[in-house]
Amino acid sequence: MTAIPQPGAHDTLFGLIRLAGLCAALPVAAIREVVPCPPQLDPSPASRADILGALELRGEVIPVIDLARALTSASADGGELQSDDRSIIVILRHEQHIFAVLADGILGVMPLTAREISPIGHSAANEGERLFFSTFRVETHNGVVLDPAAIIALPSMVTATDRSARKDDTRQIDEPILAFTVAGLRLALPASCVDASLPRADLLPTPTETELWIAQREYKGAEIPVIDTLHLLGHGSLPEGRRSGASIVVRTQLPVPAPPGWTEPFGLVALLIDTVDDIGRFAAGCFAPLLQDAVSGASFSRGLLETAEGAALLLDAHKIAAHDGLRHLGVIRNQPEATKTTVQSVQHGNAAARSAEKPFLVFSVGDQRFSTPLEAVEEILLAQTAILPMPAGHSGMIGLFASRGNCVPLLDLTHVLGDAATRDGHYIIVTRSDHPHGLRRAGFRVDELHSVDRKVLQEIGRKSADDTARRNPSGLPGPTIRLNDGHACSVLDLAGAAERLLNAPAATAA
Repeated sequence: MTAIPQPGAHDTLFGLIRLAGLCAALPVAAIREVVPCPPQLDPSPASRADILGALELRGEVIPVIDLARALTSASADGGELQSDDRSIIVILRHEQHIFAVLADGILGVMPLTAREISPIGHSAANEGERLFFSTFRVETHNGVVLDPAAIIALPSMVTATDRSARKDDTRQIDEPILAFTVAGLRLALPASCVDASLPRADLLPTPTETELWIAQREYKGAEIPVIDTLHLLGHGSLPEGRRSGASIVVRTQLPVPAPPGWTEPFGLVALLIDTVDDIGRFAAGCFAPLLQDAVSGASFSRGLLETAEGAALLLDAHKIAAHDGLRHLGVIRNQPEATKTTVQSVQHGNAAARSAEKPFLVFSVGDQRFSTPLEAVEEILLAQTAILPMPAGHSGMIGLFASRGNCVPLLDLTHVLGDAATRDGHYIIVTRSDHPHGLRRAGFRVDELHSVDRKVLQEIGRKSADDTARRNPSGLPGPTIRLNDGHACSVLDLAGAAERLLNAPAATAA
């Protein structure tokens, strides 16, 4: 079975819940399940005022604590914490103990490292009511890290005994599951391939949209691809032009070979969703395996999972991580515009230089990076696009494919780069150029896509006429751009090369 990319050794995955106006993080391993809050709880004998009652769940009677009251009594200033409408109950377990907390909603999941967690001190007087030891701040979330063991240790706290801890644990699905909704479709994904869930936000445009890659969004200091979740799963497509939404960031395997200089153990893409609905572990009885050829989109599905909100389609984390399109999109990192401006300001130092900047699409062919002006790029396609092979000719045409209602020639990049080129790249860059008879389009296969950077063209010296002819064929300029990592990157006029190659047969005939 294909391995799922794992987080760093010091990362721990936390479930985030909204609690009395706070964002509270709990270790995902401690969350057993999430259920809707019933209109009324059963009575429960307890001396603590914050024990609201008990919840009967599949034969278990579980005490429910209102942590908003406990946090109020534990706070140093005794200030009142504001609460939203309590809509869910989170069932927690620690060792053999089980108890429930009242919460306002689910915010998702997030890995937290030692860098993002800040220990806090408590006075000796409050030591007995200590519910949390740290706070955290990461991305758009900040709040407190709750300690289930500390909650159990509260004076006069009541818990139940977790029956599943005394039974054969093979009856449990072996990892936490995140349930979510997109366009009315309820889905579930094992947390093993989830890097984080992100709240609703406005999305950023892509260099050019494809059916799979529809937008970008900021995450961990960069812009990562946003995926049309419905199209990925074979269930149609999201409405065209959708420009906002929540996301689940999933880890993907790296393409082979990995991009030059890539140091992360996995790639990242964001699946566009509407809401996160549930998080927890589920008993084997909640899962019904799916006959793989029975329904559309079943290639990514394991079966139906019964959650508190209803049935959801459980996705296969291994297949998601190994999906070829996601693997190659997962290594695209665009630098946010604010960071680019800072870097460019240092590099160029004046407004005149910045006004000369133009966007360039940076890509790899083999182990070399190149760029091409973005204004001449019409779209980017995955290489799975159906190609009609054509006989080899002077133009270097490999075949024809359909794009946006047009028949487009696929050209051999070896006619531009020589032996450094590839005929089996993972992406097709479709260029466009003006022509007296209308726009001309052509496609070139490349191995990897990296980013879109705004840069100023820099002319470089040429060692000899022979070197120029080999590296810059007739009709191609010889400038470079300086990438953010300091390396020079040759600029290829792919649209110009397409014009030269497609005119070759006519010139020969004349």
